[in-house]
Amino acid sequence: MADTVRGIWQSIVQTKRTYLNPHEQFGRANICRAALASYVGIYFLFKWNQNRKAEIARAERKALKGAAH
Repeated sequence: MADTVRGIWQSIVQTKRTYLNPHEQFGRANICRAALASYVGIYFLFKWNQNRKAEIARAERKALKGAAH
């Protein structure tokens, strides 16, 4: 059991060192960080746009409801 956990942990550490170690192949760590930051930024952009469109739709429904009465 301990050997299995140690093997899994070593593979995780090796992956981390491969992609996030700035001293080894300088560009790879920066590309990985930039890709992750881009994905997070795109996610927040979509969430912001979704909320903005929902607010506009609510305002339009409220305006139509007010005009109908």
